[in-house]
Formats: sequence, structure tokens, C-alpha cells
Amino acid sequence: MFATDLCGASGGCAIQSCILEADDEGEAHDMADSRTTPADRQRRVLLVGLDAADHTILLDGMNDGSLPHLARLRAAGAWGVVSSPSGFGSGAVWPSVATAVSPAKHSRYYYQQVPPRSYEAVRFEPEDFRAEPVWKHLSDQGCRIAIYDVPKVGVSPGVNGRIAVDWLSHGGVGQHGLVTWPESYAEELVARYGSNPLPRCDMPGGRNPEQMREFMSIMEARVRQRERCTIDAWADPELDLLVTVFAEPHCVGHQAWHVRDADHPQHDAAANAELGDPIAGIYQMIDASIGRIVDAVHDDTVVIVFSGTGMGPNYTGNHVLDEVLRRLEGAQVTTRRSLTTRAKRLAKRMLPIALRRRARPLKRRVEERAAVGDRARRRAFAVPHNDIAGAVRLNIVGRERNGVLQPEDVPAYIERLRTSLVALRNADTGAPVVERVVETRSENVGDYLDHLPDVFVIWHRDQPIDRVTSPEVGLVQYVHRGNRTGDHNPESLIVAAGPGVVAGELIGTSIYDVMPTVAAILGVELPETDGTVIGGLVPVAPARA
Repeated sequence: MFATDLCGASGGCAIQSCILEADDEGEAHDMADSRTTPADRQRRVLLVGLDAADHTILLDGMNDGSLPHLARLRAAGAWGVVSSPSGFGSGAVWPSVATAVSPAKHSRYYYQQVPPRSYEAVRFEPEDFRAEPVWKHLSDQGCRIAIYDVPKVGVSPGVNGRIAVDWLSHGGVGQHGLVTWPESYAEELVARYGSNPLPRCDMPGGRNPEQMREFMSIMEARVRQRERCTIDAWADPELDLLVTVFAEPHCVGHQAWHVRDADHPQHDAAANAELGDPIAGIYQMIDASIGRIVDAVHDDTVVIVFSGTGMGPNYTGNHVLDEVLRRLEGAQVTTRRSLTTRAKRLAKRMLPIALRRRARPLKRRVEERAAVGDRARRRAFAVPHNDIAGAVRLNIVGRERNGVLQPEDVPAYIERLRTSLVALRNADTGAPVVERVVETRSENVGDYLDHLPDVFVIWHRDQPIDRVTSPEVGLVQYVHRGNRTGDHNPESLIVAAGPGVVAGELIGTSIYDVMPTVAAILGVELPETDGTVIGGLVPVAPARA
């Protein structure tokens, strides 16, 4: 299936324009391509996502032979590390892949966001998106599509094909479980391949070796569910594009990094001795599935494997950031928030874990309500975000209901904030804890910038951050391990093979480039995006002589 052929350059889901070919005398001539039926189509695209699979583990596995099917794809085609916009985590990356635009244009950065003129974090719902996924445009141009479980992206009703959201995902984009287009497809999908055997991957308090073994067994079952569905879906000869995403790397990365990593402060040597490395094990299961999926496709198929964000030890300073910001401006904590924080810590010490699990939704609501009055009084405050980076919102006059910071003072304030944050040191190691401070609008353009954090704090994440200090803020300490021993890093990986793909390493690729490249392979021109077509994945017709 990995033969390359320049005649694959036209591709397409509808009537194609001319292809230029050179004859034996070297003269170029036009060859009209009027094919309209899928049977005559030259290229299809199968995009397999690996949600939060770490690119270094993937590359190591390709090199040492433990991921042979991915290694075969890489050897036959192109590969490269893919960058993400600074500071944004998985909650923004997959929507940006799907829409090919910045979070400042699609408006999502996390599952909870603090909107303008409010100080309360509210859940981001699928209908809150301000940009359509690229596959909606492909469908409008005549492509037949099948989309399964692209993380954090909702259903696009009316498309030519099928979409399933929150079937075998890590965390839902909505609150209603499995949603499909057509709506009736949900019943068929579950009847043929089964429902989600583990709707929530996280287990507060962690898993013992026996529970981890059961977790791994469920992950393997989910991998096989997706494999069967993918192979069956691709058997539809009219299908132009299939996108399906394995969520299991995301689940196991959060839950089992401490089993893999002997240097992790929560390392479980007993589980490692009994189970080995659960993360590597899941990657190998998926690699085997990819091998069987690839064996089921034909020579007209470009196979793209994309890992959206990576994974590593969950070392972050997010849990100390708000107190650092408070001290920098000399703000006093409100009585309500102080009492809420004390009650939370007391409950953590006194209540059994089973009761704490049941009380988590109530705890979060109480905490968030207590935070509202506190945020309204301050110049800057931390807002919920993935542990990949701290997120800061500024209380700007004219944008917020009780703005404190004048708009003309914002640039100077951010510079002072940057100086203060990079001066923070890890009190246990003496090393800096902040790698850099990023002003969001310096790297993003769009109508929804005000829906995003104003500043991201990129942490040094090589060691746990339990205590931070500087002459300006003094000592801030809070040991927070949470329910996830692994969390995201910003790098992704792409591997592609098939007709027209030029073998070699890809340099300078962005997450915004993935779907424009898919569209180009299918012969569809997109409206304006923030990405470009990845050179080497789409063949270029010979120039006219």
C-alpha cells in the first residue's frame, strides 16, 4: 500500500481540475480528469489519532523494534515532531487540529473557561465553538466522511457520512455521553461494537496493582473495539476520509506514569514488578491494531498517524500560581475563599476516599463560587487550565464587570509579572520553576482572544514543584499530587505513508497544518486557515513546459 505515484496528485471528492503530465518527448500536456465516482478516485485518507501519546516513547519504540508497525509506516513515508501554540493544552490542541485555526478563532482552551464580564469558570459546551471542523467543509465539497472520537470536538450535523463523539474517549466534550450523526447511528454503533466499558479513566486515589491490571484489560478491549470499527468503516468504498482517535494513551498516561517512571515521587515498584510498563504496553497494543488496520487498506490510501500532545510526569506549579499572584499585588484572600480552602484540606485529611469521590462535583461548585468574589477584587488571577501551563486572566477595565487594571497599563503590568515569575525558585532544588511567560495575544490572532487567558506560565517540569520562593513573594508551599501522575507536554508526532508521500523527516510542522494537508490530498481547497499544506505529503504536479 506504500507505493508512491505522482498521478495521485489530483485526488479529490468531486470533479477534478487538470493534471499536468510529461510525455516521452518531455512536453507537458493537459489531461482532463473528469472522474466523479469513488471507484475512479485516486486517493483516500485514513487519519489515526493517538490521543496524548508521547512522541519520545513512540520514536524509541520505532527504533528498538517494540512498535514495528509504526516503524514500517515511518520507513515507507514521512515523519516529524509537530508543534503546538505556546501554553495551550490538549483541550485546545485537538479543536485546533480539527478547525485548523487558533483557539483565538475557535474559542476553546479548556473544558472550564472564565468568559468576559464574569469571574466564574463555566463548562465549555460543543455549541460554544466559533469555527467549524475542516471535515464539515470537506463534506460540503462532496467528500464522504467518517469521524470517530476526535477529542473535545462536537458533532457537525448534516454532514455526508457519520460522526461519533464521546464513544471511547478520555473525557467528554459534552455532558450527554455518546452523540452521533445521524442520531440513529448511536444505536447501531453500540450494537455492533459495544458501549464504553470505562466512561471515566481517572480514579481518585489511584489504583493498586490488581486495579491497574483490570484497567489495562479494559484499555485493551477498547483498543480492539476501535480497531474493528475502523476496519469495517474503511470497507465502505465511497468513503473519502476516515478520522479515528485512540484515547487509551491519554487514559494510561494520566493514570500509570508513576508505574513506568522509577524517579516519580509516587512510583509504584510493586505494580511495575507485576505489570511492567503499562504505558508501553498500551502503545504496543495500539501498534498491533494499526498494523491490522493498515493491512486492510489499499494502494489508494494515504495513512496518517498523529499523536495530539505528549505525556510526561505531572510536575506543575499550577497549584501555587494563584497564591503567588495574590502576593505580588498584596491582595488579601476573602473570608469565604479562605474558609473554603481550609474545609477542603480538612476533608482531604479526615474523609475516606470513597466519600471524597462522591463529593467531588459538590466540592468543585463550592470552590468555584467562593473564587468569584475573590477574583473580582484583583488585578490578575489564575484560571482553570491543564497542568501543561498556568493560565492567568487580567481584570481589565471595560472587559470585565469590575475591572481593576486600565487597558493602557496592561503591557507594563505583564512585563512586571514576567520579571517576578521568572525569578521564582524551587525551594527544594534552587532551580528556576518558570521557563517563560507568554502573552497570549503576542502569538494568537482572532475575534475570541478575550475568551482566552491573557498569560500562560510555562513551567520547568523536570522536578516536582511543591515549594516556590523569591524575595518578592517569600515562600509559597503546597504539596499537590492530584489524581494524575502523568500529564501533557506540548509536542506531537506525525507519521504518514501512501501515494504521493515523500519519505523523510518533516521540519517546522504545526498542529494547524494537519487538516489543510488532508484537504489538499483530497483535492479540496479550504477557506483561510492558520495552517499550510505539509510539503512532502501532497505531490505537486509537474510544471507546464
